[in-house]
Amino acid sequence: MLFFLGCAAASSSQSITDVSPQSAQSPATSVDCTDPLQAAGPECAAMQNAAGAQRGQYSPPAGQVPQLRSPFGTYEGQYPLRTLNPSERRRPAVPTWPQTEFQQMAADSAGRPLPLFGQSLFDQAPSTFAPLDQLQVPSDYIIGPGDGLQIRIWGQLEADLRVTVDRSGQVYVPRVGQISVAGVHYGELEPYLKNEISKIFKNFNLTATVGRLRSIQVLVVGNARYPGTYTISSLSTLVNAIFASGGPTPQGSLRHIQVHRDGVTITDFDFYDLVIKGDKSKDVRLQPGDVLYIPPVGPLVAISGSVNTPAIYELKGASTLKDLIEIAGGFSSLADTGKITIERVLDHQARTTLEFPYDETARAVPLQDGDIVRVLSIVPSFQDTVTLRGNVANPGRFPWKPGMRIRDLIPTPDALLTRRYWLDRAAIGNGHSTEYPVRPGFNVQCLPTGTATPGVSAAGASSGAAAGQGAAGNTANSGTAGMESSSTTYIPCEPAEQPSSQPAAPTVAEHTPLGSQQRPESSEAVSTTQRTAKNVTADLRHYAPEINWEYAIVQRVNPTDLTSKLLWFSPRKAVLERDEGSNLELQAGDIVTIFSQRDISLPEDERARYVVVEGEVARPGVYKLEKNETLHSVVRRAGGLTPNAYLYGSQLLRESARVEQQNSLDQLVNTMEVQVRQSALSIAASASGGDAQGIAQLQEGIISQLRAVRATGRVALPVKPSDKNLTDFPNILLEDNDRLIIPHTPSTVSVVGNVYNPGSFIYDSHTNSGGYLTMAGKGKPQSDLGHAFVLRANGVVVAANNVNGLFTGTKFDHLRLYPGDEIIVPYKLPTGAFTRGLRDWSQIASQLAITAASLAVVVR
Repeated sequence: MLFFLGCAAASSSQSITDVSPQSAQSPATSVDCTDPLQAAGPECAAMQNAAGAQRGQYSPPAGQVPQLRSPFGTYEGQYPLRTLNPSERRRPAVPTWPQTEFQQMAADSAGRPLPLFGQSLFDQAPSTFAPLDQLQVPSDYIIGPGDGLQIRIWGQLEADLRVTVDRSGQVYVPRVGQISVAGVHYGELEPYLKNEISKIFKNFNLTATVGRLRSIQVLVVGNARYPGTYTISSLSTLVNAIFASGGPTPQGSLRHIQVHRDGVTITDFDFYDLVIKGDKSKDVRLQPGDVLYIPPVGPLVAISGSVNTPAIYELKGASTLKDLIEIAGGFSSLADTGKITIERVLDHQARTTLEFPYDETARAVPLQDGDIVRVLSIVPSFQDTVTLRGNVANPGRFPWKPGMRIRDLIPTPDALLTRRYWLDRAAIGNGHSTEYPVRPGFNVQCLPTGTATPGVSAAGASSGAAAGQGAAGNTANSGTAGMESSSTTYIPCEPAEQPSSQPAAPTVAEHTPLGSQQRPESSEAVSTTQRTAKNVTADLRHYAPEINWEYAIVQRVNPTDLTSKLLWFSPRKAVLERDEGSNLELQAGDIVTIFSQRDISLPEDERARYVVVEGEVARPGVYKLEKNETLHSVVRRAGGLTPNAYLYGSQLLRESARVEQQNSLDQLVNTMEVQVRQSALSIAASASGGDAQGIAQLQEGIISQLRAVRATGRVALPVKPSDKNLTDFPNILLEDNDRLIIPHTPSTVSVVGNVYNPGSFIYDSHTNSGGYLTMAGKGKPQSDLGHAFVLRANGVVVAANNVNGLFTGTKFDHLRLYPGDEIIVPYKLPTGAFTRGLRDWSQIASQLAITAASLAVVVR
């Protein structure tokens, strides 16, 4: 059989040898047999067989490239289960420090705990070194037992082998045999394997990589946080093993970590070099059986204060103060190098303190075990500096110069305008107010079948009602219809969307009934009518400077006895009038404070005061009050009264009066609530269950209504209905935020309350109060006509129980009314069984109408 194979190989090689030169020179058939994709072709196989036959070596027949497979039980790329290391089996929470006596002493001295330098690196140390298996293998890596190799061969021989180096350091390659690879560097692995396989096969190429790194076992002993035997990757170094073991304990050294191999110390690693300098030159790759020893910690010193890294450091050899400051990162930017203290333990018996400046002598001071160094920071004081603060444009600190005065800090009045003032003025006209308004997205609604389009029905309704409605009503409704139709688009409903019962078409009339009193209120109209004088004047003050021109201070500290005194000056005289007497000379350390009118309350005449004049005057608006200005003067500045001015109905709203009235109203409500609670027990005892519940609801309702009442601050003016001239007004002094409203002459008298037809009625000078009550249908059964009252247009209240009497009769029904007057008929409180036993509460409730009448001037 061997002879037959040899003859066949010889004849095949002879034929390939004859044609191979021509094939190599033919461009159409040129093949690169070093390419793995082309090496499996018949051309490369024929050339490899021919070349092998000429050398007398084995070559398979053409078209039969050997396919080598990994032997059974060899490495197939699967990682075996790894044994957990000691640091992985127990990883308790890191205890809080201080953990040693020296840490506690350093914390007491520094006022805060100081960490052991370098220990924080191990708080979140990695618990496994599996990621090292994915790192690139360096060229100097030595192949050893347990390494998994991946060998790929193509050409005359094809193979995809995954083999593991056995304990004898060999790998098995089918049809080649055992190849010893232990001790071979990874960078030399490929040429070494190619040389060994080429003894059997020729004309092939191969690649060899390390598929799985072997694991090694090392022993960590000494003052390690988790000592024990560790199974780690063969690429691991000393630093990797330190992290795997959790680092040293607080009693372990970071500066003398040793690796023992075969009884010899091969390195003495200083972890400070790695952390501070990034020096890893003494880090070594570990071998199986290595012992890592962490000795006890050496001499310790602490440094706190103004250094970049305050901590507790371990000394190495003879160290000086300069060495400690260098490893602590140097001084911080606020360190006071003129004073450094060292707390030292003397002969393990007592403690002492050393203090000296950081000069050449101090740099060479040797340190001892247990020293605590404290670097003081500079005192945050400013030399030759004055401070400007308050209502100014540029508050801050400025350099002081001899002869410096107030006007050197505040040269012009513009320096007293704050940045907020300029920002508020700049925000008045922003770009948004000049942009074209963009409406929100259209509202699309489903319109049921057979329902008219809202826009069309609204138009028809408007036109149909035009005959019976005034022009004002049509205008309002048409505007609403246009607004509704422009924001809503209706589309026919799908069959599945048809409602079960078709409601009336959602016409505009449903939103705003034609001829009704309900009209859409725009937010602009509501906000305009609800604006008070305080809002208007506050808006003006927002854009006006409010500088206290009469008072500012200079705060000065006497350097001799450190007493402080205040020197006042007038900014008006110093800055505006350029008065040299007010232009005080400044000293180093002075603090100049400029106040605004809001900081300190000024006299009434010195403050910026505004009043609002509205209604029937020639020029309604906001006016700034002058000193001691009266009502007559302001109305004259407003252009005087118009012919339609109704002085009798004028309203003077005053902020100070509103505050007083609101306080009185709140006090009244609180008093009534206390009385209600005091009578609760007697009410519950004298009334049945249903009555008691009704009484409680009545009490709560009255109290809640009274709490909702808000005072307006109206001041009743003693004006007669016949007064027409400005001189008829009381010439009183006006206050800040006053609001004077002069209405036009009304033509109605109102009747409100518990009557059949409340409303406004045309004024008739021959009709008295009883006539208007008759027009309104008199009172209902629940009306309390005995406590009805008239609220005059000038704010005065006339109550029925005050004018009626035993001898005067029903004088209230014969009162003469004037335009703008209002008759109010209150509800009658229930009596009889419902209020039996309510002695205290009945008196409170029965006087409610009188209370409301007396407060009408407040809430009007």
